[in-house]
Amino acid sequence: MHPLEPFVEAWRGTTRDVLDLLPTLSDDDWVRPTDCPGWSVHDVVAHLAHLESVLAGLEADDWPRGDAVPPSSYTQAGVDARRDRTPAELADELERAVGIRSDALTELPDPDGTPGKTPGDAPWSWQTLLSNRSIDFWVHEQDVRRAVDRPGSLDSGGAQVTTHSFAAGMPFVLGKRVKPLAGTSVVWTLTGGVPLEVGAVMGDDGRASGDVATDPTTRLVLTSEAFTVLGAGRRGPEAVDVEIEGDEELGRAVLGGMALTR
Repeated sequence: MHPLEPFVEAWRGTTRDVLDLLPTLSDDDWVRPTDCPGWSVHDVVAHLAHLESVLAGLEADDWPRGDAVPPSSYTQAGVDARRDRTPAELADELERAVGIRSDALTELPDPDGTPGKTPGDAPWSWQTLLSNRSIDFWVHEQDVRRAVDRPGSLDSGGAQVTTHSFAAGMPFVLGKRVKPLAGTSVVWTLTGGVPLEVGAVMGDDGRASGDVATDPTTRLVLTSEAFTVLGAGRRGPEAVDVEIEGDEELGRAVLGGMALTR
């Protein structure tokens, strides 16, 4: 299997799920707030349409950038430019851009190669671009689904890629954010759509490995949906169901530091 295939197939599956969902939403659904701070369902879809249109070459990417321009300003500009577009227009734009992008990815590139275009001209490889797009699209699909109370796609390719990606970041959470004593270990036991055992063990060198301890200092039991909600920074620990076994203070500190993206 080509190393980029899991990301591309996850992205394709999520785009299909989103494009199937959008026509079923009511006018009220489109204005509902999401867990993405400050964005409605309309804004989330506008964001997806913006980035996919830029990558498909349908839109000039001339927003000013540089060290003084935060990435959030770039993404917000794409949303603001689509404020007056109807839901149907956004869905049509997204479908067209996704179609062009999907066709262009029929032959997969070198993972370490440089794409001709990235959002905001970020210095990414193909591997980074395609993994980021599969994660971003699925996370935003879930933003929409929670906002309109239409759960779904929790065991999809996008769910798999996102959950495993966030799982790889848990040693960073333990080692760099919580910084407990050497030998401290945490296991996340994920249930639901993507069942998984995720581990982190603090080493003597101040770094945490991804080992899964058999008798961890703390075990956190939660669904993979709750895990990704925390990993994406969408809600705080108090807003998800988590069972803490063992050192409760450590568990709460870990849960508070799990956001890897916003």
